[in-house]
Amino acid sequence: MVKGPDPLHLAEVFGLDEKTAMRYAESARALLEQASEQQSP
Repeated sequence: MVKGPDPLHLAEVFGLDEKTAMRYAESARALLEQASEQQSP
């Protein structure tokens, strides 16, 4: 089971180019990490 943004899934579901899917996944990971840091006391 994959957790978090999965570039292959993004590419398949949305018909994205591999490189575009990788950029989107990296951006999503950064946003998720930033959100989790803000929630930590």
